[in-house]
Amino acid sequence: MKTMIAPNRRALIAATAAALAAPSLAEAAQSDPWLAYDRRLRQQLAESRGDFDPDFETDLRDLGDLFRRGRSLSELAPDPGLALAARAHAADIARTGVFDHMTREGFGPAARVGLLARDLVGAPAENIAERLNADGAVRPDQIMGQWKGSAGHRANLLSPGFTHVGYGVLRRGREVIAVGAYAEVSARLAAPAPLRVASVASIASALSNAVPRIDQFSVSEPGAEPLVETYVEAPGARTLPPGAWQLRPHLSTGARKYQVAWGPVFVLG
Repeated sequence: MKTMIAPNRRALIAATAAALAAPSLAEAAQSDPWLAYDRRLRQQLAESRGDFDPDFETDLRDLGDLFRRGRSLSELAPDPGLALAARAHAADIARTGVFDHMTREGFGPAARVGLLARDLVGAPAENIAERLNADGAVRPDQIMGQWKGSAGHRANLLSPGFTHVGYGVLRRGREVIAVGAYAEVSARLAAPAPLRVASVASIASALSNAVPRIDQFSVSEPGAEPLVETYVEAPGARTLPPGAWQLRPHLSTGARKYQVAWGPVFVLG
């Protein structure tokens, strides 16, 4: 859905440390749970590659575009970062058995897009589906039919504001886990933003060649609406405590008017 829920930082640290048994992941969790989650998602993308079904993903995109055209809406452009976020969550559902938009630790769609679509500025949303037919293989039209029959998922399919999409489909035997990641892309960074940074100046540098131009930005706790600090052009001497923060670029909408958008998550310190 299109809600963005900020995970409780203390709960995240405790839950992540308890849930992750692999030494490399546990070591990352001790420094920041967001680094552990990013590492987990990327490991699952690499290890589950053979189980993903790109033809099924393409069919879902085609069916989604057909649905939108029938309502006089524009098609959604494929986005590789959104596709990574969708595939990673499909693999995570298969690994954990938690069929939900939120992980046990409290990470949601905004977290995955903020970690994996690192050049994207825009508000994300997500659809999920899981299906096992009693007879025959699961088809793309059956997954799309489930989403059309759900008010929230249907709203994501037909949102007039969304511009880009990525689908992830994981086959586990005869079972199919499908995820759609959608976003209204407001701007693009010239290159993927670094996840780990030593200072706010590194974030300002990542914005230097964004399209459209971004001269002002804020930060918030990941997924949270309240802005913690705002920087204009150069960050100056103001600093932030170490930890995870989400980039909130200010996009000009006219003379002295700005829209505060959503950008990548970064870990300071």
